[in-house]
Amino acid sequence: MFRKGAVHMFNLIQCAENTYYLKCYSNIGVYDLGDGTCVLIDAGDHKKSVSDLNKAIVAHGWRVRMILNTHCHIDHINGNRFFRDTYGCKIYAPHIETFFVEENLLEPNYYYLGVPTNRKRNFFFRELGTKAEELTEDVLPAGFALLPLPGHCYNMVGVKTPDDVWFLGDAVVDPATYESYHLPLFYDINKSIATARMLAELPGRLFIPSHTEAKEDVGALCRYNADAMEDNKRQILSLCDGRIFEDIFAAACSLFGIDLDMDKYAKLVYTVRIYLQALLEDGTLTAALEGGRLVYHVI
Repeated sequence: MFRKGAVHMFNLIQCAENTYYLKCYSNIGVYDLGDGTCVLIDAGDHKKSVSDLNKAIVAHGWRVRMILNTHCHIDHINGNRFFRDTYGCKIYAPHIETFFVEENLLEPNYYYLGVPTNRKRNFFFRELGTKAEELTEDVLPAGFALLPLPGHCYNMVGVKTPDDVWFLGDAVVDPATYESYHLPLFYDINKSIATARMLAELPGRLFIPSHTEAKEDVGALCRYNADAMEDNKRQILSLCDGRIFEDIFAAACSLFGIDLDMDKYAKLVYTVRIYLQALLEDGTLTAALEGGRLVYHVI
């Protein structure tokens, strides 16, 4: 019998009749297909979450039929190879994301604009890439649905189970993430804002973002995310007039009180550039080459 919020073995939480999730750094969805097999929605961030999930799968007597990766970031695909090798399951990811799932050199290259340092190379290459097929409606079990969630990554999707439970990937994060990191990683700020505002109106029984608690009403969280990104845009715009990127970046780190190390530097350089691109798209900012330097000007 389904008991809402029942915690099963190894922190596997039953949140609807046949839908479960493993509460961990990157929440993993599990759907019981009722024939001794299950579907995973994402595949874990590190060995402990993968191990805990597999123990729960074994305890339930399931076999993994397929993995649906919402997007290609390493904290969502790290268990792909283990589950494929253990159960022979198929792995699916959205178009474009499949290339990153298969070739784990690609993700660090777009953060670092080249080959990363040895230490970060070891982090990204701790598991080999895995062959992934394109995730489309045609490959889904009956009752599942996909929803494009552009902004955080190239082609991220949300996944709805037949229990009307939505797994939202990294489309929204909790306020503590903004308070701690100030500028969370997104691929396209304006699309992320639009996605968050769309999700605020999305009907569903339960919503499970990857990095925060499951919520019956996700509207307030989505609006918070959209407003936080809009506020970040306004604050970064205030730093731009007559400046080159390096000066804007330093001013942003000072404004948001960010203490840098080499890892944070790489991702924040990427993120601040994405914010500048959003401002250029808005028409509130322009840029021109002046004496071999790209100088930004507020319009």
